Amino acid sequence: MIDVNGFEIGGDKAYIIADVGSNHKQDLILAKESIHAAKEAGANAVKFQSIQTDALYHKPSLSTRNFVNQLEFPEDWHFQLSEYAKKLDVTFFSSPTYLKSIDLLEEIKVPIYKIASAQIGTFPQLVEKVASTGKPTIISTGIANYAELTKAIGIFEKFNNTNYIILHCNSVYPAPPHIVNMPMMNVYKAMFNCLVGFSDHTNGNHVALSSVAQGAKVIEKHFTLSRDFKTPDSTSFAATPEDFKTLVNSIREVELSMTWTKPRTVILKEESNFKNSIIYRLRAKKNIVKGDSLNSDNVDFIRYESGVDARTFAEYSSYKAAADITKNSIIYDDQIERQSTH
Repeated sequence: MIDVNGFEIGGDKAYIIADVGSNHKQDLILAKESIHAAKEAGANAVKFQSIQTDALYHKPSLSTRNFVNQLEFPEDWHFQLSEYAKKLDVTFFSSPTYLKSIDLLEEIKVPIYKIASAQIGTFPQLVEKVASTGKPTIISTGIANYAELTKAIGIFEKFNNTNYIILHCNSVYPAPPHIVNMPMMNVYKAMFNCLVGFSDHTNGNHVALSSVAQGAKVIEKHFTLSRDFKTPDSTSFAATPEDFKTLVNSIREVELSMTWTKPRTVILKEESNFKNSIIYRLRAKKNIVKGDSLNSDNVDFIRYESGVDARTFAEYSSYKAAADITKNSIIYDDQIERQSTH
């Protein structure tokens, strides 16, 4: 179990993250509105991306600069967004992409980190700096292969930081279901003996729900106030507040369905009530004279609220009529004599 602001990751409930990404549109008000909407939709945490073009690239091309500029936000937002999230009682954190961004996140005392797969396979210095904080860290797989993931885990182990969670994901946007390869999530669990989760880039909620049924303890889904936003992260795979609320509610229902209650030695009261209403009883197919044996020639079985229970019929070697029984009438216990098979 990994504690993040009082939430025990690894328990019965998945930790659900709304990934705002670039859907703030460089507007602080929109960023705060996103946090508020995510909280209202049931998110446990809201994640941003700490990106600065000039901190990442040496002489970036115009197209690269134009693209990355859509993702970044001013560094002083970290404090403002963190404080706003605290007021709403939702966890704020961000994915660092350059070393200074870790210092910023440490200054605001984020309780958890997320290392994107783009850094896992290309930036071991960043992995080492995050691992050295000792804090819980979500490690995304995406474009990281086995060897790169193993090296990253090795760095965490070097710092005796075992508070990591591996997030299975596909770095295709949107990800078609046939490439998801969900069994990989539990392959990582077996390989590294750690908690696992799923970063969902598919359209809809159904694939994320399947991951919960298969053991995901963290779910991350891109979150946008509107799919009309002209941002890289506000496409078909991003959940609107309404979509996200449906996702959260559905996850919680899936979790309830997976909760062990008791062995199936006794059925539920509601089930028992229905079962009792459909019990089959003995009925006379013809007039039966006292002393006649009861068998398939003169009785059949039909649902009724009272009478001899059809389930007892096989428990005795013979039944005899203890009184005359009229055709089409339900047969009662006082109208028969039983001879036990034992």
